[in-house]
Amino acid sequence: MREPIGAPVAGRGSRAGKVRKEFWLSQELLHEAQTYLGAATERETVEMALDLVAFRKELGEGARALRSLRLRRLD
Repeated sequence: MREPIGAPVAGRGSRAGKVRKEFWLSQELLHEAQTYLGAATERETVEMALDLVAFRKELGEGARALRSLRLRRLD
C-alpha cells in the first residue's frame, strides 16, 4: 500500500525506484495543478498527481468491495 499524499517519503529526492521521462506538458495545466495541490515544484506536482490517480483506483476497488457487503441496522 502507498503512503498517503503529503506523508514524508524516505528518499523522495533520490533516484531509487524512479525512471527518467521526458514529455511535453501544458504549462498552464501544470501551474494550475501545482497551485491546487500546493506542491513546491513541478516534479512534486506530477508525482502527487500520479499518486492521486492510483488512490482513485484504490477508492473504486474499496467501493466495489463495500457494495458486496450485506449490512443491517444496529438499532
